[in-house]
Amino acid sequence: MTKTTKFIAKNLFSVTGMLIALFSGFTMAHAESLPTLSDDPAPTQNLLLDQSPCFYETPIKIDYSSQFISHRQKLKVEPGEIFRTKVFLKNTGNTPWFSDSSPCSEPHMNLGTDTPRDHESTLYTPSTVDLQTNWISPTRVAMDQLRVNPGEIASFTFWSKAPSESDIMLHNFSPVIDGLQWIEDSQVQLNLIVGDSEEDWETLRKRMLYANESGSIMDIDLNASKKLVVSISDQTVDLMLGEYTVRKFPVSTGAVRTPTPLGEFSIKFKQEVRVGQKAPHYIMPKFMWFRDGGYGFHALPSLRNDGGVFWNEAWDHIQQRVSHGCIRLLPHDADFLFDFTDVGTKVVIKW
Repeated sequence: MTKTTKFIAKNLFSVTGMLIALFSGFTMAHAESLPTLSDDPAPTQNLLLDQSPCFYETPIKIDYSSQFISHRQKLKVEPGEIFRTKVFLKNTGNTPWFSDSSPCSEPHMNLGTDTPRDHESTLYTPSTVDLQTNWISPTRVAMDQLRVNPGEIASFTFWSKAPSESDIMLHNFSPVIDGLQWIEDSQVQLNLIVGDSEEDWETLRKRMLYANESGSIMDIDLNASKKLVVSISDQTVDLMLGEYTVRKFPVSTGAVRTPTPLGEFSIKFKQEVRVGQKAPHYIMPKFMWFRDGGYGFHALPSLRNDGGVFWNEAWDHIQQRVSHGCIRLLPHDADFLFDFTDVGTKVVIKW
């Protein structure tokens, strides 16, 4: 066997030796002097670490965030039926997600029951020999993939057994890095019709639209009086149907020098878009007037010729007291509020 053949055999699996041979300009005649893996273990250790399923470069500031993509589930099932649900979430943060089945010691990403948070779901179905349901506990569903990197999409597939009696239900879930934090603004709402209902589809649609808390939604009184309750200290508005909270939205109320008035009022009239009479003529979509003097609820205001600067500034200031007295909402929240209210809907503004 020649020196060349010995060299090739000796270094066939040596990544370090081959790289040095390529980039150091050594000839095959100098092969005997090349370092082996045992001479310099550090590069090999780093290489193996990079290939580990648990390895990632920890960012200076860790960001766990997600975006709801879609879900797949039958809307209507029969009492006692076993059915499948699949939820898709995108990792929009800067840190990988690891599943409960991952061998990595990192905090695990799961789907947790929400509103109320960590409640024991009536959908919980433990695994059996014949069916792996993917429920970890009555409050947790496991992620399908062992690891989901930033920019990738995770799925959560689980099987459930429907209740034995007819019902209309809402089930809320949110992603949670267990032991660390819940990921807000990615709540998944799953509507489920069990068996047959005597209500028409328009009534069923309204029930599902107004439902907010997990569980049966048959107890919601659709004929109850509507009310908006604004909290200046919390910078929120509660949409009430009787004693039931339909939604809670973040708002931006009046600044200290231009405060939003406290007290009880009612919606006087509604406009799809209102333009301020005085300069700089703010454009205010989904306007709902509740008191003389120009006070109303509306979506984030904008100006005609500033390229969206003021609108973006208003977005950044949500849940801060910066308005001229009106109550600002994010666009999608204003859409919902506009459709929910009627002329005459009661408004309560308190500190």
